[in-house]
Amino acid sequence: MERNRGIGILCQKHKPVFSDVAERLRSAGFQVRFFHPQSPLSPEQIADLSLIVNKKTLPSALPALRHARRTGIVLWNNLQAVILFSSRLVGLRALSEMGFLTPEVSFEKPDGEYVAKGYYIWNDEPELNGEGDFYQELVPTEPVDYKYYAVNDGSEIHVAGRRVTSKLHGEKQFIGQIEIRPALAASLREFVERFDLRGVGVDLVKDGDGQYWAVDVNLAAGYRDTGLEPALTESIITSLPSE
Repeated sequence: MERNRGIGILCQKHKPVFSDVAERLRSAGFQVRFFHPQSPLSPEQIADLSLIVNKKTLPSALPALRHARRTGIVLWNNLQAVILFSSRLVGLRALSEMGFLTPEVSFEKPDGEYVAKGYYIWNDEPELNGEGDFYQELVPTEPVDYKYYAVNDGSEIHVAGRRVTSKLHGEKQFIGQIEIRPALAASLREFVERFDLRGVGVDLVKDGDGQYWAVDVNLAAGYRDTGLEPALTESIITSLPSE
């Protein structure tokens, strides 16, 4: 058995997707513990784990994740990618390199409408025409986000998506599933492979000409309303170290 088959999940335990995944893992014989993402982790707390699902990573958890990597505890999403994509600007550049269209970015407020963002994902939420570290051109579109998700289970990269109302215009609400665009799915799979990821989400918007623009990458995706729970469970199991 791998270190008592212990799995830690950095996520609030009431989150619907990962609470379901945890029950699936327990049914398969694994011990699962949740750690609040805002609580610092000590080496003692994670010493008996085989794997940490760094579903949401804040700066307070980084020292423990570095310690985990040094001591042989596997991280579901690799630490290099977690640190790399904590930078929103790096994430946008990476999306562009994978073939996604991305809006123009400036460090001074544009003349037209824009989205203000912080440099790092743990900064404040993006704000329409607000104050930020940098400013992203607002793509003229209906107030809807197209969320694409990818989960790598070790043998297949599963892609799913959904439409939600934009948080720039109020509370996010689920609208419905989407028909996956093959070109976007191909770029997303290339992104997963290039950065050796297990799970990722990308937020897109669609302009009046039907073009999709990637506006954010999220290694702390929630996967809600996607049906990806079985793929997430298999991905975690296949990530475990073999004896």
